[in-house]
Amino acid sequence: MTENTSKKKTFEERAAAKPTELHERFAQWLLIQTGVKPDLKTVQLACAFRMDFQRSDENQSKLVAKKEAAAAKEAERIAKRKAALEKELAKLSGTAEAATEAPAEPVAEEAAPDAPQAAEKPAETATEAKAEPAETATVETAPKARRSRRTPVATAETA
Repeated sequence: MTENTSKKKTFEERAAAKPTELHERFAQWLLIQTGVKPDLKTVQLACAFRMDFQRSDENQSKLVAKKEAAAAKEAERIAKRKAALEKELAKLSGTAEAATEAPAEPVAEEAAPDAPQAAEKPAETATEAKAEPAETATVETAPKARRSRRTPVATAETA
């Protein structure tokens, strides 16, 4: 083997060093916090080599694989959600077309008598419109129900 000519110590040289006072205090702190008595040399090695491990090719390849797996899982979740939304949209589009085709003529007939009345009435200001309810309105509107996390929104079916 070749000798280490650089000033940076190898893993073996760093591991051969004695634990420092910091390592001893950290081991004592771990004992107090967890109730488990750690080996002092293990504490020293964990402190000394943690960042080397983080930078290691082995760890980096595992992190990349983990990120790719998470991205694939997220893409699958998004695809399922998109398919469900498209299915719902197709369902709603199909029922909306059927619903709009049948009552299209009666709605047009009802709207025709109201149109001349609107033309005969003089233009009102915004304050007058709020003060006086329109006589031609046939549908009473209820105030909107307040929504919260615990109470469901009241609908026409439940009201």
